[in-house]
Amino acid sequence: MTERTGFALNQLRAEERGLLLGLSLLAAGDSALARLAGDRCQGCRTAWQDLRALSRHDRAALLAGWIVETTTPFPPGMERLHPSWLVQAIASEPMELWPALLAGLPGVEEVGSLLSQSYGKAAIAKEGEAWLSESVAELQRCVFGRLAPLCVGPSGAVGAGLCRLGCEELLAEATRRGAALRQELCAEGDASLWAVAGRLPATLGRQWVKW
Repeated sequence: MTERTGFALNQLRAEERGLLLGLSLLAAGDSALARLAGDRCQGCRTAWQDLRALSRHDRAALLAGWIVETTTPFPPGMERLHPSWLVQAIASEPMELWPALLAGLPGVEEVGSLLSQSYGKAAIAKEGEAWLSESVAELQRCVFGRLAPLCVGPSGAVGAGLCRLGCEELLAEATRRGAALRQELCAEGDASLWAVAGRLPATLGRQWVKW
């Protein structure tokens, strides 16, 4: 895989990967992409050509990974994130949904412990409603899907290290190292900078844009 090819494919957002996966399975890419409009249309077209340029083995492996991504409720690689990222995602939802969101969650014990420390044991001890498994999976996909850019694709050594930090630790690290941290991320490639820096917690907003 060439550097340009890897870059184009790794820049795709989740909805764009889903689009190209569907077009691949339907063998409808060329005709459908010709009608695609919007800011990201050229990126999708470039990625489509790069996808077709891959060897049969590499293309099959890439599409297989995308299929896993579309059929599982959690972004592949989410277990690499510090549990506080998951807590942050859950805490943004109504408490009535928390039991369903915790069902089958990777690292559920540690995530539940962090939620209990912040919101009390009663917050996660409630009896969950009788949810259909398909409904639970769809709910989890919606809530945790926002973490996908941190989990899917290369983030580089520096980016991976940031993902392993808790939200408060990340804020302290970014504040301490300032512009030097951004320079290290940039040195690892735009994909790393977009995936990690572009998805930092909102609490980092002001410090990040000052750089």
